[in-house]
Amino acid sequence: MDSAARTYSEFNYNRHMEELHRLHKGAFEYAIAAGPHKWSRVHCPQRRYRLMTTNVAECINSCLKFARQLPMMTLAEFIRNMLQKWFHDRHAAARSMRHQLTDAAHLVILKRVEKCNYMTVNPVDWNIFSVKLKGNQWTVNLHSKTCTCNKFQMDHFPCSHALAAARERNLDYTSLCADYYKRETLIDAYSVPIMPVGHPSSWVVPSDIASRVVLNPKSKRQSGRPMEGRHASSSERTTTQSCRRCGQSGHNSRRCSNPPMVNEGPSISVPDEYRRKCSICHSIGHNKQTCLEKDSTVE
Repeated sequence: MDSAARTYSEFNYNRHMEELHRLHKGAFEYAIAAGPHKWSRVHCPQRRYRLMTTNVAECINSCLKFARQLPMMTLAEFIRNMLQKWFHDRHAAARSMRHQLTDAAHLVILKRVEKCNYMTVNPVDWNIFSVKLKGNQWTVNLHSKTCTCNKFQMDHFPCSHALAAARERNLDYTSLCADYYKRETLIDAYSVPIMPVGHPSSWVVPSDIASRVVLNPKSKRQSGRPMEGRHASSSERTTTQSCRRCGQSGHNSRRCSNPPMVNEGPSISVPDEYRRKCSICHSIGHNKQTCLEKDSTVE
C-alpha cells in the first residue's frame, strides 16, 4: 500500500493494488473504502508538492504536551512566544540560503542532475525531447512542463528527465520549478513577525468589549485525575519491558528480585569445575549479588 500511495504512475498503482489484494483482501478493501484520493498521490485532486503527510498538527501537539496544563492566558502567551521564535528563526534561515531554491529543493536537484550524465537526449522540436536510459524512454515538454513519468507535472518540480532536456537547451532549472520551492517564497512566508502583546495594563480595549461579561463555560468535570497523554490508535503497538533474568515484564534485570528462569529446552551439560560459583558460599547456580548468605556474612 505504501508503494501504491507514493507512485506517480497509474499503471504502477494498479499493479501494487493487485499485489495487495492477493496478499490481504481485507487490507485492500479497507484502502479502497477509505478513498484513494485521500492517500494516493496519483488520485489526489490537489497539489502535493512532493509532500505525503500532514504532520503540522502532530508537531504542535508535541510542543504543547506540558504547556496544556497551564491556565488559559498563560497557554495563549506560551503559544505566541513559541510562534514568535519560530518565525524569527525560519526567516533568518531563509535569508541565509545562498541559492534561488530552498536548501531542501536544491539538494534534490543536485541528486537528480547526477542521473542526467547517463541519459541520452534526442530533440523532437524546440520544446519536446525524447530521453532514454537503459531501454526506457520518456517524453519531456519544457513548454507545458510535463513528462511521461508524471513527476514533473504532479510535483511542479523538474524530474531528472526534464533536467536532462533543460541542459540540452542550456535552460536554467530554476525556471522549471514552482514558486513553492524558491527561496523568496520561503522568506515571504515568515516575513510578518509575531509581535508581543505587552502588559495587560497597556492594552487599549474598546468600551463595548470591556463591558462584556464572559462567564465560565457550563461544563461538568469528570471524576478522577485528568488524562495527560493521548489515546493510542488501533494501529499503534505498545511495548512492555521484560526482564532477561526471570522473563517477567515490568522491570529489568538490574532490579530483578525473582529467581532466574529455567531453560526447558535442550542444554549442554557443563562439569561443575567449569561452572561459575558464588564467591561467598562457593555454591553453584548463583553469584554473590543474589546470594542468600550475603547479609549474614556482612553482619
